[in-house]
Amino acid sequence: MITVRPVTHADVPGVVALVRETLAEFGLRFGEGSKTDEELANLPASYDGGGGAFWVAIDEGGRVVGTCGMFPVAPGDMELRKMYLHPSSRGTGLGKRLLEESIAWCRARGAGRIVLDTTEQMTRAIAFYEANGFVRDDAQVRGSRCSRGYARRIG
Repeated sequence: MITVRPVTHADVPGVVALVRETLAEFGLRFGEGSKTDEELANLPASYDGGGGAFWVAIDEGGRVVGTCGMFPVAPGDMELRKMYLHPSSRGTGLGKRLLEESIAWCRARGAGRIVLDTTEQMTRAIAFYEANGFVRDDAQVRGSRCSRGYARRIG
């Protein structure tokens, strides 16, 4: 049984480890090419304080196996950030669960659009985003390690 809940500061080591390990799968380094990496050390305040939110998926052993954040980037626009899944959790529906949780949160706050950026190497993530209504919009690329942007209307 996987539990999805808001992040706590006690989750930070697990969050950072998952993000670091996932980036390494794609030849990327934590802390390089995305200012949002450093914000993880101060969760949940770094998201909550700016009007965002961050969730974790925790397995029965207490391990962080999924992450997902939302952060306002423009009036009506929320950016999906740090959506990462442990390899054991990919293809299980957990990504959809995290996305649905975050979309509901955005709608409740009046957001009309979700945007994100990613890298071309993350082909499964790109397929997931496209299957869930995101349309390519490279104007959304913010991180220097990212090469593709996406947007989805939710309002």
